[in-house]
Amino acid sequence: MQCDIKRVANKTNLLVLIARTTIVLLLVVLLPAVIVPVLLVEAGVPSQPLYFHDQVIDHKNSYASFGSSTSSSNKWTQRYYASSTHFQGPGSPIFLIMGGESAIEPSTGLYYPFVVHHLARDFGAYVLQPEHRFYGESQPLGLDFEFSPNHVNITTSLMTSEQAMWDAVRLVRFVQAELKCEIFKKSHKDYCPVITVGGSYPGFLSAMMRVRHSDVVDMAYSASAPMKFYSQNVNSTEYYNHITQVAEKSHVGCSNAVRSNLVDSFGSIVRDVKTMDDFQEMLSMLGICKDGVPAYIQQTGDGDIEEIRNTFYQELNMIVAYTFANYNMAYYPPGNTTSLYQACSLFLNQDLEPYERLSRFLLGVENSASTSAVVDTREQQCFNMSSQLPSGKNATISSGDWSGVGSQRNGQMWDFQTCHLLVEQIGFGSKSMFPERPWTMEWLEQHCQLRFGVIPDPYKLVHEWKFDDLEHLGVTHILFTNGLNDGWSVGGITQNISDTLLVLNFENGAHHSDLSAVGPSDRDTLDIQHGYVQIASILKEWLDSLSQHEHKMQPMKDSRQKNRAGSSLSSSRLQEPLLTHIY
Repeated sequence: MQCDIKRVANKTNLLVLIARTTIVLLLVVLLPAVIVPVLLVEAGVPSQPLYFHDQVIDHKNSYASFGSSTSSSNKWTQRYYASSTHFQGPGSPIFLIMGGESAIEPSTGLYYPFVVHHLARDFGAYVLQPEHRFYGESQPLGLDFEFSPNHVNITTSLMTSEQAMWDAVRLVRFVQAELKCEIFKKSHKDYCPVITVGGSYPGFLSAMMRVRHSDVVDMAYSASAPMKFYSQNVNSTEYYNHITQVAEKSHVGCSNAVRSNLVDSFGSIVRDVKTMDDFQEMLSMLGICKDGVPAYIQQTGDGDIEEIRNTFYQELNMIVAYTFANYNMAYYPPGNTTSLYQACSLFLNQDLEPYERLSRFLLGVENSASTSAVVDTREQQCFNMSSQLPSGKNATISSGDWSGVGSQRNGQMWDFQTCHLLVEQIGFGSKSMFPERPWTMEWLEQHCQLRFGVIPDPYKLVHEWKFDDLEHLGVTHILFTNGLNDGWSVGGITQNISDTLLVLNFENGAHHSDLSAVGPSDRDTLDIQHGYVQIASILKEWLDSLSQHEHKMQPMKDSRQKNRAGSSLSSSRLQEPLLTHIY
């Protein structure tokens, strides 16, 4: 979002810059000539990094369990984070937070305050969070390794969700040994149950850890997990149709205003471009930097102006669309202080010409990544389209994930993953507020082969792992949560599957709002407040059923243990004392 939020944080820690972005949008809508402070927010639980020096490069071809010897040439150092603040010793649980499609810097640390400050406290648990391989400092082959077509046999083997999950297994086994936990005998009093946690792609990983490594993972908590996207069971137009519906709900008239601005007004401007002089004049009108248009756009069609203008139009619309998608993910709590509402207000502003609305929207996108304490909107600024590009050769703004891949190295890695096995069918149909642009496998194949030498294989994971039918697979003890305002909810599991494959849906929630970077606070809507209680109750029930009478969990630290006994998923049975301890 750095220009958009995901460009810095990606889906896994989206709320890193939301407050800042909303303030910037307020500036470009209302106060174009005033210096105003930009509010910065803490994300997650800032922590000091730790390093696991015994990680394995290729688990599939030369896997060795922790403690056994492997060639030193097959080892690398993985960055991770941990908290033992509430850990009550052997026999207590371990929350394993799955890292996702971004670097995890110390300023972010542990993603989810709800887990670190609340669930870990209540269950006396240890918290562990590895950084996903090939992101941040966790580089099995070093930062200089190129994800190019020349290395496709290496990249497709090593940069996979399966390898990342094996990393997590090896790390958690190491930590269990360090904590003196019993590892294999689940009935032993010192056994430390493992609960995986994640939101978005890490939510998918959390569920898959339970599916693929049930000998290690006892239960999973998966928020906003795009399960049906990766089983290829989502129509390509559903995602942006839902983005459109929520934008309209946030501010009546938004969808028509955006569509009119992009299709009629902006489209007309683009169609009037006949020469390169016209093209430069259009850039100036839209506030786009003279040298900020990516070279591939200007070289389209060997310099043919019609090809250039059409590609430019397509790519700028993509920026607008995935920025709205990011604002949708952050639309919590819903209301007129959100970045989504402010963006809609901008496009509805009748005091501005259509090109001014688009120009100011792009300025807000650019400034949302500012690390400065203030944004001086009096200065003449321009939007640098190239800031949206991921790293690597043949990078384009439209990439493997049409909800946006991110910029720089993180964006390159997510582009690769969504080019290879994590294919997401996301396009623009007639019911969305963006210009129609069908998603096709042909487009994806062309992009991915030119960029990485990769042929997309969208059905490989679901055919091998069979996560499209979890009950038939015999999987148990996964809790799925969804925010129903979230575009990704169209690909989530939204109905209970069995007594131990459960779902909580939050009417006011957005993208893993229950696992936000802010954590429980008095800003939460009632459904999310109830959700915190239900989540803790479900996990406690599962932990108790795991332990049976062989070993007992440490007692809860307040009256919730008694109140939750025999509780169901019905919010009508929740008792008020259960809520007060959250805040």
